[in-house]
Amino acid sequence: MGDARERLAGSMRGWLGQFGSVTNIFLWTTVAVFALQLVGALFRWNVMEDLFALDAAQVRRGFVWQPLTYMFLHDVRDPFHIIFNLLILWFFGREVEYFIGPKFFTRLYLLGGLAGGAIWFTANFSGGGYLLGASAAVLACVIAFATLFPDRQVIVLIFPVPGRLLALIVIVIDVIPLIARSGGSVAHLAHLGGAAFGYLYVKQLGYGATPFWLRAWQQLKDRLWPRRRDRAERKLSREEFIQQQVDPILDKISREGMQSLTRRERKILESAKELMQKQQR
Repeated sequence: MGDARERLAGSMRGWLGQFGSVTNIFLWTTVAVFALQLVGALFRWNVMEDLFALDAAQVRRGFVWQPLTYMFLHDVRDPFHIIFNLLILWFFGREVEYFIGPKFFTRLYLLGGLAGGAIWFTANFSGGGYLLGASAAVLACVIAFATLFPDRQVIVLIFPVPGRLLALIVIVIDVIPLIARSGGSVAHLAHLGGAAFGYLYVKQLGYGATPFWLRAWQQLKDRLWPRRRDRAERKLSREEFIQQQVDPILDKISREGMQSLTRRERKILESAKELMQKQQR
């Protein structure tokens, strides 16, 4: 198992070396899939949509991959949909990925899309139609950006808007049509599901002020299900603990500042501080 993980990690590093970032991988994958959709549309084949768009009836029949694959497809009749999503992903995704790292950004994007798809699937379990598009995953990135940088100014049209206001605008754009029931074919529930996941995931990583209810859940989870990594850390000697756990965090602080630390990294620093205090007594 360990060798398999190392090979997978090596493959990921190779892809990152070729494409530059996970954001670029998602961008080019989406473009490639759209090109296949265009080819199918020329020959009036809907095989991509039939197999990979999220359809509740097909998922019930066993097409269990659709909650993941739908986010890489777009409507070929509406090129502005994919263009808008790609531009937003390129602008916000790079910033978020640089701050939280490729591994956590990959989870943010894919799980944000899955969360949006899950909410849409639940609401349309017995209905018709299908869902496609990266909007839920992209909105997870937008809300993650706004959560990480609530005061950073973003130019919307010609007006500078702080991150927290941008998040509010994005949510309102999807909430109003739901209340008015005027959303048409736009999957506003999926958008809101991705947005909610983006916020919760960034908070779970430990960025910014963690809400009380989430902090209580994290503490309960740590008590009930201690991670194997935590148990392994207890077996490290002092020198190994400093070298393997603390030094990389100190390097990260020197590069990106204290605000870039995740909840787990802050806990490691607290453990190192307690260890040093015990040795000084």
